[in-house]
Amino acid sequence: MTAQPPGSPEHTTGPGRDSTAPGRTRARTSWTSTRSRLAASSRRGGLLPDRAALVDAAFTVLLVGLALIGFRTDFAGPSWALPAAAGLVLGLVVTHVTTAYRLPFVTPLAVVTVLYLLLGGPLAVRGDLVGGVLPSGQTLLDLADTSVHGWKRLVTLLPPVDTGSGLLALPLIVGLLGACVTYAVARRWSTPYAVLPAPLVLLALGIVLGTTEAASPLAQGAVFAVLGIGWMVARAARTRAPLQNGAGQRTRYAIGASLVGIALLAGYFVGPHLPGADATTRQVARSHVVPPIDIAAFASPLAGFRRYTEPNPAELWDTPLLEVTGLPAGTPLRFATLDSYDGAVWGASERANSGSVVPGAAFQQVGQTISTHGPGRKVDVQVTVPEGGYGDVWLPTAGTVAGVKFAGRRADTLAGRLWLNIDTNTALVPDRLEPGDSYTFTAYVPPTRAKMPTSLPVDQGSLTDEVDTSFLDAKLDAFTGDAADPWAQFVAIARAMSGEGAYTDGGSPNSVERYYLPGHSIGRLSRFVGLAQLAGNDEQYAATLALMGNRLGVPTRVVMGAITPAAGPVRGRDVHAWVEVRDNQGQWQPVLTDNFLPDRNKKPKELQTKVEDRKVGALVPPPAGVNPPSVLQGPDQAQNATNLKKPPKKLFDPSSWPWWLQWAALVAAVLLVLAVVYWTIRGLKAWRRRRHATRGPTASRVTWAWSDLMASARSYGHRPPRRATRLEQAAAVDAPVDLRPLAATANAHVFGPAEPTAEDAAAYFAATSSARADLRANTDFWRRLRSDVDVRPLFTRGPARPARAKATARHTPAPSEPTPA
Repeated sequence: MTAQPPGSPEHTTGPGRDSTAPGRTRARTSWTSTRSRLAASSRRGGLLPDRAALVDAAFTVLLVGLALIGFRTDFAGPSWALPAAAGLVLGLVVTHVTTAYRLPFVTPLAVVTVLYLLLGGPLAVRGDLVGGVLPSGQTLLDLADTSVHGWKRLVTLLPPVDTGSGLLALPLIVGLLGACVTYAVARRWSTPYAVLPAPLVLLALGIVLGTTEAASPLAQGAVFAVLGIGWMVARAARTRAPLQNGAGQRTRYAIGASLVGIALLAGYFVGPHLPGADATTRQVARSHVVPPIDIAAFASPLAGFRRYTEPNPAELWDTPLLEVTGLPAGTPLRFATLDSYDGAVWGASERANSGSVVPGAAFQQVGQTISTHGPGRKVDVQVTVPEGGYGDVWLPTAGTVAGVKFAGRRADTLAGRLWLNIDTNTALVPDRLEPGDSYTFTAYVPPTRAKMPTSLPVDQGSLTDEVDTSFLDAKLDAFTGDAADPWAQFVAIARAMSGEGAYTDGGSPNSVERYYLPGHSIGRLSRFVGLAQLAGNDEQYAATLALMGNRLGVPTRVVMGAITPAAGPVRGRDVHAWVEVRDNQGQWQPVLTDNFLPDRNKKPKELQTKVEDRKVGALVPPPAGVNPPSVLQGPDQAQNATNLKKPPKKLFDPSSWPWWLQWAALVAAVLLVLAVVYWTIRGLKAWRRRRHATRGPTASRVTWAWSDLMASARSYGHRPPRRATRLEQAAAVDAPVDLRPLAATANAHVFGPAEPTAEDAAAYFAATSSARADLRANTDFWRRLRSDVDVRPLFTRGPARPARAKATARHTPAPSEPTPA
């Protein structure tokens, strides 16, 4: 009788033994019935979670929910809670379903991505929806853009962010991915400690994206720690056998509770004494992110004050600039607060004053709602720019701004480009206001005090320490007289300017007043205070008074704007420049122009003009540090400014493409990325399979080939048992392809008396590759696709090295050793 190779049916059952013996039949019947029961369970109740799944789901909801609380300080009101909760629930349900059907880990990630695009519109963006529910192309673009750039916008926008910003998609993303990853790890890995990294990362993300105000130290600190430890203990207890019929579990739980209590007490008493615990400011991302805007690029509006005077080529004196409703008559309408002087111009600074909500930040992007409060009555003011009216980057506001909402055809553009310094209440839109633009701002407006108070406790300090203003000392001594305290001295200076000075806008080209030039640089103001009689307009008087106030040690700044008329629009004649002084409570008190500006009809003395003409000849304006674009320019300069504002469209700039081309490019990019990922995974698996088929002992190559075939069978939906013989695994593969001959051949190569040759291993690898192709051909498209992107085979460990191969390697002598006889 011919000897049968090891592993063959005859060799396994023995000579003369029927391969369908009762033991063999019972084994096959047992495995078949087990597989049937699993399949039936999956169909009937596999989606019903067991006790362990419910525990993991509960801890997932609690820990991820505590991490999501970090968004509370980022958004205005509870608007963030709905998308965050929806994302948490959807991510949990999707992950449970895919886990119950043993789908690869990439499947729930793909499903939550689709859910984000489908439900992100009504849950987060809430705009450009089809029928109010279905996402449009613009909605999908907004969601995709927010998922990439929204994180940067969140830390650069002034908190709390309103619901109209579109950033509510961020809590939705965190909820979806947080629940998906946390629950998937809990159900796929048995290691107790594997479940904490994902919630900890989410907790850290919420803190980093938050504000200097902690969302909930107790919940995100002590409660999170207790729940995390409790989850690890509960998972560890699953793999630990109970002692003394379960009596030992009570002891373990008591010890665990005691350790948690000790840790909490230690943290409570020791925590305040740890390094860094005494820090007064919480460190978050927005504290270290510099908003991407350069205030120095925008000219000070005070440099172009003569645009609004008469006579002037701009002819804005009687031109309607703004139509304002809702603001009491006589209320100052601020264009810009100018709190920095560099020797050439008073301008808006990029430094934040003390007590800023965001330390180190001055101008912040804001939405429709701004979480600020101030003195006075809350009002809603509507502003419209008429044809030929106001057109600058500085947005007119009043009081303490609490919200801005744009209307008109450019509403979205202006809303997305609104910057505000909450310390100076100066608003900026780099795209400039244009005729037809309209907006409504909410502000707290205090009553207007027309006259200066007789006494005011002022603060001490100066905003102009970097500039030498000693040229003012002579006039300061003359104006202050015997006044004692700083406020009395300031009042004396203002009254002296109003009583002794003269008003001039420069006059007509042929007037003697043409020698009084615009500007408020040190050179211009030196000449202004050097004359026997002050002569100028709001620009020179306000700039000089502010410098004198800071010279006295009273913090003083310049504000340019308009005084709201009792009726009609705001015209150029209503535009003025005044000053504000800071009291000892940190509040800025306005000093309007009527307190320091002489009457417009009081012109400079003609004799002084002629004497000045003989002394210095024709005056030329001092060189300006920066050519301010807000000053009236010629047609060529205006055209250049327009070109700088609107650069020519570029072929490779996606923002200049039509919307349908942008959408097509986005879809193509997504498909390209998916294709690269798909072929990368397939290539890595093919490389790994080829590597193990051509390296190492030949018996190990055969073993690897069979293991790879079984891994492919599992990915195609078959369920060969892992702890079984090759013949049992082959019998469990329910497919038109009979794998039992391949199993017998593998047994013969591995357990045979001789080591298989390299040709035998290569032939066996080719046979398993052919069988794998047959298995693939007998499955549907989606099963093949899921198998192709399954990355688990890349991380599975190979079969143990065959015992005979190990022994052969141990006893094979080295080439340099003599072969034993």
